[in-house]
Amino acid sequence: MEDIIIGSVGSAVGLVALVLFIRGLIFLLGGAETLGEVVSSRQDKKGRYVHKMRYTAGGAERVSEDKAAYSAEIKPGTSLLLTYKRNAPDVFRQTKELRTATIGCGALALMGAAFAVRFLIL
Repeated sequence: MEDIIIGSVGSAVGLVALVLFIRGLIFLLGGAETLGEVVSSRQDKKGRYVHKMRYTAGGAERVSEDKAAYSAEIKPGTSLLLTYKRNAPDVFRQTKELRTATIGCGALALMGAAFAVRFLIL
């Protein structure tokens, strides 16, 4: 019975991680990279930092606020590599963070598959 529970939890975690991995991969492969500059940062109600970025996308210069919040402030004037959606250039993510999250979700999906195989099949 314990094997079925552990295998089921591993399968569920692996499935969610696989979906997040595919979403990150689509964002990386379907997006375009550009160099952005932090214009300003503010602290939200929960104490996290939200940054406003200036970057060029689709031939136009854009200033947009990052949808992600961070625990540490990035100083204004700092340049970062960004990946933005080609069809919605106002939606962007920091490339380094996006790659790290995508790789982490891929590894978690593999671990979930390993749990499912080990505890449900073997």
